[in-house]
Amino acid sequence: MNYPVLIYDNICTSCTGYAKYVNILVDGKITMLGHYTPQGKKFKKQIFSDGYEGLDMSWFVTPTTAYGGREGLIQLLRYIFSLCNLIADSKTYPENKFNLTECTTDCRTGKGVMIRSCSILTEGKVIKYVS
Repeated sequence: MNYPVLIYDNICTSCTGYAKYVNILVDGKITMLGHYTPQGKKFKKQIFSDGYEGLDMSWFVTPTTAYGGREGLIQLLRYIFSLCNLIADSKTYPENKFNLTECTTDCRTGKGVMIRSCSILTEGKVIKYVS
């Protein structure tokens, strides 16, 4: 797995849009995993313990720490503004694909977008793990 990894809600239109914009900003230099994809579920089992699935927020994951919500956004911004990561990163990343097939919430509405935008700013978690 190439780090960093962004885990997002791949069945939410707003969250998938967020992940697409991040992918553009970092020129594909982050591995993107959907919460509900087989790869995302397998990866989350490696970093989250005690049955916690992390579905309540998006995650920015480094080799030793998972940053959720607001904390993940802060780490993501640090990564984006770090010229070392964007210019000198020699790792090759797989092409990120976004296959939104269903949206089960009201995330396409203005209210839905506002709720999700506010939640990323108000909630945050940091989880240390051993990779």
